[in-house]
Amino acid sequence: MPRVDPVGAFRAAAGEKLSSNGDIKNDSSSLNSEKTSEDEHSTAQSSIDFTPYLKEPKYTLDDVILPQKTRHQIDLVCAEIQYQSLIFQEWGMGEKHKLDKALSINFSGLPGTGKTLTAEALAHALKLKILAVPYQQLESKYVGDTPKNIAKAFEFATNNNAVLFFDEADSFLGKRLENVSQATDTAVNLTRSVMLMQLSEYEGIVIFATNLIRNYDPAFISRIRWKVQFDLPDEEARAKIWQAQIPRQLPLSESVDFAELAQQFDDISGRDIKNAVFQAVVAAAREDKPKEEKQVTQSHLVEAIAEIIEANKVATQSEYTLTPVEGDVPLLPASPDVLIEE
Repeated sequence: MPRVDPVGAFRAAAGEKLSSNGDIKNDSSSLNSEKTSEDEHSTAQSSIDFTPYLKEPKYTLDDVILPQKTRHQIDLVCAEIQYQSLIFQEWGMGEKHKLDKALSINFSGLPGTGKTLTAEALAHALKLKILAVPYQQLESKYVGDTPKNIAKAFEFATNNNAVLFFDEADSFLGKRLENVSQATDTAVNLTRSVMLMQLSEYEGIVIFATNLIRNYDPAFISRIRWKVQFDLPDEEARAKIWQAQIPRQLPLSESVDFAELAQQFDDISGRDIKNAVFQAVVAAAREDKPKEEKQVTQSHLVEAIAEIIEANKVATQSEYTLTPVEGDVPLLPASPDVLIEE
């Protein structure tokens, strides 16, 4: 069923100043022509076609290797669907959760820990398609269009019986602005308000994923039923991930020891391991040997993961280091070549 356009209902709540006829007040005459263009554009419904982002899941839960705590939470999410009739009807939980219509899930954790993969695997376990919506497709330069795009994403997922997946969800689940002073501030609050309403009314399955859950508005966190934390894999999980990345056809040296790799290299993600295996395979392929003698060795894998760890350190280190000092700090004398204008 098509949803009612929620934009108008939230204009005042989002902090807009409205005139007596319902238009947005704008004290700057230089923005009149731009405002008129935006107002005319906002009368149309969202024109985004979400069909390219609707797909059949390729991964299963058997493909996902997670720490035990995270896997337990995923199993509980699946159990809610499996025993839905028992929980909400026979045991009466539906009477206590009349407004919690959606199965809302949030995946949070460091990059490369399996959030996107698990979302797809969860859709596969539920025998549903997944609608993975990139935020850049939702965001619009026109005030009021981003909320319309969000509303249409929920509607499209409903019509196609798909799991709705928002990656980088902190982009639109962030804290609302208290001091609204310009159109961009209004747009931010409008987007937050419409997302809250859609989440309250939605009756399907929606998954949010983020690396920055600390940026979420508390109102969103309280409305999300399942909050699943994705940590870096432990030693047992790392060993399984190393092994899972090896195809049957890959010539592997007897020197390869996945348990040793898992023990030697910690604080790495599943994606780091995946990339390391690929780089090791490329290194083995380019060796100056007959094809029959080429194989991936422990040394290839060690060198590859060591390079990735070093690259990660460089990418995350601060460009500047601030060191607190006590007392007065003398300033360097001005260069005689520098002219100071009075």
